Amino acid sequence: MLKIAGVIICEILVYTLLKQYKPEFAVISELITLVILIFMLGDEIKAALEVFSLFFEETGITAEYITVLIKVLGISLVTQFSADMCRDSGEAAMASKVEFAGKVIITAASIPIIKGFTGFVAQLVNNV
Repeated sequence: MLKIAGVIICEILVYTLLKQYKPEFAVISELITLVILIFMLGDEIKAALEVFSLFFEETGITAEYITVLIKVLGISLVTQFSADMCRDSGEAAMASKVEFAGKVIITAASIPIIKGFTGFVAQLVNNV
């Protein structure tokens, strides 16, 4: 955690300096920091995915649902990061549009789960 905190503190310093003198490079520094953090968190992300996989295997949930959940998680993280970058650049309206687009994409990606849930509810109603 200390390494991550160190990278973030360095990014804050670099971002602040770049924003004053070369604002177009400030956004690039954010992207570079994101890539660095993803590589630093690679093992933790892999471990979390393995835990999810084991959990879903034990409960009998199909792999299709796991894939959808991972996609939704990825979409939400990218959406949040993109919206934050828009806000940092002073584009609050664009940030709102990015968040809206992310919600629409998440809804579309969640259709298999919604379909499975409604099928399950229909089975329960028919068996009663």
